[in-house]
Amino acid sequence: MWAMKPALGSRYRPTRAGKGHLTWWRTGAASPLLSFLLLCLIFLAPAFAQENPPTPEAGGKKLKILEAERLELRNEAGEELVILVGNPVKMERDGERIEAFRVIYNRTRKRLMLMGGVRYQDKQGQLIEAGELELFTDDESFEALEVKIESGEFFLSGPICQRAAGQILLQEGYLTPCQRCEQEEADYAFQAREVVLYPGDRIIARGVWVLLRGERTLYLPVLLLFLNERRPKLEFGQSESDGVFVAADLPYVSDFGIGFTLLRYFEQRGWGFGFDHFGIGAAQERYQFLYLPPPAGQALPDSDPRKDGIFKYRLSYKLEEPDRRIEGLILRDDSAQDEPRFLQGAGGQPDYTTFLIEWATRATPSHPEPLYRLTLDGYIDHNPLALPNERTTPQRLPEAEITFPRGLEGEFRLNGRVLLGYYEAPSNPLNRSARRLGPYIGAGRLWVEHRSSYRPATPPWPGLSFSVENTFIGRYYSTQNLDENGNPTEFERLIRWNTSASLGQTLGAFSLNLRLSRNVVEGETPFQFDYERPQRNSRLEGSFSFNPDPLFSFTARASRDLERRVFDPLAEFALTSRPFLWLNFTASASRDIELGRWGLLRSSLGLTPAPFSLNLSYERQLELGLDRLLTLSAAYNPLPFNFSLRTSYRYWDVQEKETRPPEQIPLIARYDPLELSASYNPPGNTTSLTHSRDLNNGQAIRTELNLVLQEAPNTFRLRQSFTHLYQPLPSLTNPTPTTVPAVLDGLAQLTLSLHTFVFAQTIGFSPGSETRFRLGYQYSADLLQADLLWNYREGLLRNPRLTVRAAVREPEIFINEVSAEFHFPESENPLTLEDDTQAFLRFLRFTGELELLPAPLRPEDPPGLSLQGFVGLERLSDNSGRFRVTLREFGPTISFMGQEKPRLFYRIVWNAPESGGTNPKEFFLPNLEGTLLRPRFDLIIDRCCWAFRASLDMLKQEFKFSFALGGEAAEFLFNQNNIVLPGGLKLPSPGGS
Repeated sequence: MWAMKPALGSRYRPTRAGKGHLTWWRTGAASPLLSFLLLCLIFLAPAFAQENPPTPEAGGKKLKILEAERLELRNEAGEELVILVGNPVKMERDGERIEAFRVIYNRTRKRLMLMGGVRYQDKQGQLIEAGELELFTDDESFEALEVKIESGEFFLSGPICQRAAGQILLQEGYLTPCQRCEQEEADYAFQAREVVLYPGDRIIARGVWVLLRGERTLYLPVLLLFLNERRPKLEFGQSESDGVFVAADLPYVSDFGIGFTLLRYFEQRGWGFGFDHFGIGAAQERYQFLYLPPPAGQALPDSDPRKDGIFKYRLSYKLEEPDRRIEGLILRDDSAQDEPRFLQGAGGQPDYTTFLIEWATRATPSHPEPLYRLTLDGYIDHNPLALPNERTTPQRLPEAEITFPRGLEGEFRLNGRVLLGYYEAPSNPLNRSARRLGPYIGAGRLWVEHRSSYRPATPPWPGLSFSVENTFIGRYYSTQNLDENGNPTEFERLIRWNTSASLGQTLGAFSLNLRLSRNVVEGETPFQFDYERPQRNSRLEGSFSFNPDPLFSFTARASRDLERRVFDPLAEFALTSRPFLWLNFTASASRDIELGRWGLLRSSLGLTPAPFSLNLSYERQLELGLDRLLTLSAAYNPLPFNFSLRTSYRYWDVQEKETRPPEQIPLIARYDPLELSASYNPPGNTTSLTHSRDLNNGQAIRTELNLVLQEAPNTFRLRQSFTHLYQPLPSLTNPTPTTVPAVLDGLAQLTLSLHTFVFAQTIGFSPGSETRFRLGYQYSADLLQADLLWNYREGLLRNPRLTVRAAVREPEIFINEVSAEFHFPESENPLTLEDDTQAFLRFLRFTGELELLPAPLRPEDPPGLSLQGFVGLERLSDNSGRFRVTLREFGPTISFMGQEKPRLFYRIVWNAPESGGTNPKEFFLPNLEGTLLRPRFDLIIDRCCWAFRASLDMLKQEFKFSFALGGEAAEFLFNQNNIVLPGGLKLPSPGGS
């Protein structure tokens, strides 16, 4: 991989061939001569492109010149050279940014030589600065001299650098994550004989001297720095349940990969161990394993998955190649609570190991098919004493597949596949033999599937169309049916067979089509996931259409069920006419051919001469001679006005046959509500009025007014809706209607820039109804909302209250939210337990962070002080006047900053109700039940590229000490412990450049 290319001095010697493409974007500081050369190059570019067209396989990326001062075209020894000079030359290449004082592009060799002040930033964000850099565009490798690299949080430098296959090799390299921490001398750095930088900030160094404040301190033959997905960590402490404990994640390097050794020790539980391994190579490998001893001091039942220890592992492997794919996943997670930072979100199930191993081939131009696949998918139950937890999806133990996705092509097409496997899954409860085997069974299955079709490319005569399609799926199982004596007979099978044929002929305006289809599902399956309802149907469908003119068409359709030997569904005859653009007429009728009866006649007439529109639809039962439905909708739209109405009349068939006198026939609903609307819509404003009315009894149903006035950034909205006192008549869908009470509800809202005022009401006019009001204000720059709410019931004031919610959203500073509700005095209410005649605070909640003193950003700044977390007071409903206290990670945080910008954070937090210890407690004000809250003390020191945390929890009787390396070490420790930085600080930016 790291075989040296030709020396940088011999930069025009032929060593490789590839394909690239050079295009001109724009130039800066251009002279007339440069403009002339560019014009010549534009005419010559098509010839160059034809000679070597860009191809993705060869790394064909377009090179865009953003800025240059001079351009030269040369031909040396048969090689085409493009030379650019600038101060500097700026270019872009498929998302990569390139700068240099002199650029030479060898079109023949497809090389890019950069000299003088080189800055090359790739798509992954790595920034490479060098004296000289030679980029080979065919495989994206490069060679460079006097290199400085910024990759993520690392800074690397060295005299010679190479890149191949996405990996960067640095000879005699220096690396540190402390470069941006503004330290006079890096707290720690490394000098190595050889450094390999992998994508994702994985670094392996060999022959390493560890530098502490610039002094050589320790020699290591090999060193791993892997601070992206996991970080080296050391944590120790003492807790009430585990005693003294130690947790260490120690990195290692081997020939087969890199990773971490995980060591755990608990004084009252014993040792735990594991590893987190990343493979190196083309495959994506990640192997994680952790064993923890069972919890101490608990008598666990035999069925508890933690009795024999806690196992956590996730072993994943994925190899993607052009002609094949290999993938594997094995995972288990007995308890997600004991080690939340490891395998978080990996899934898994206690005492179950689930696995999925799959190998499959891919279609390639040289070998398009057949395709093969082998899958092993299932689980292992490690606890036979517990109730089984079988999967609803089948276990494939294993499953093999051969597929011909293309098969035969042409007029006759044929493709298919064959699957063979052994499955374990829930049984089919409708299958007697499967019920005998139990609720969860295993059986073998052979799946045979083929699909074929025939469509002649050139029909025998014009206007003829013909096609045949066939799909067969056969599932054959290893289970057998039983005869009357209980002896096994034939093997079970489930067949699905679909066949269809269509024939059509077009002669001028006439068109005739016939379609014959047969669908069969027969047999039975022992598995529930495979079940299909048995069916058998054959159908012949025919259609005839006559379309002599685009403005007129006639269609007739009929279908016959060949199994039942009946015409089903009803035949349909449809007529459509559109003689003018503003006139549309459709009519359709259905007929029962079997019984010789006509069904429904549906017709519609549409008139749309602008600005008018009228739609009329009508339904009639032809056989009985009864009208069924008449619908009318009309609109008049002389912009900016709009008027519309809609209603329907439903003929009641029973009343058409009534022999009783009209005065004895009960009144029922025959009209749908009449919907009337009118609106005025000038630009930016809207005024609309809608009204609905019951035409059956003449009663009004609902009236609504909407008004919107806009003049940016101000808006006024008014919505008032009045529901009338309404007694609907009985109908078929609502035979026993109830009275609708009269209610007026709506709102008026005024927005003045960032300020919004709103008044909303719901006024009930029926006896016993409740009236509600809300008067609100909102400031939307941050979030400030105040609502005054009160109710009236039976003439008395009820539940008057003021709710306030405030939040401040300023990035990089803080996020606060405070909410409270104050109850005002009201009339005595014997039905309410609370003493509502008094004024009281109902609740007060605070969440987020309040900066009392700003967090320091410079060494000369004074210490910062903030309150963080959540605190809530909830008034009890027992007339005691007491408040329940709720605290979640609430307390003060003090922050300091010293020279070279190290920072210290000291925190005291409380949690209530107490959830730890042996006697959880709740706390109430005005006293705390004579018990002091037990806090947790946190101390974190951040040196930008390393940090440690000490924590003493008086509630859990637990002490912890954590240490981590890397440019985001402090942020890592904060996130792992759910700590919010004061002032919303983003580490490590305040300590870096």
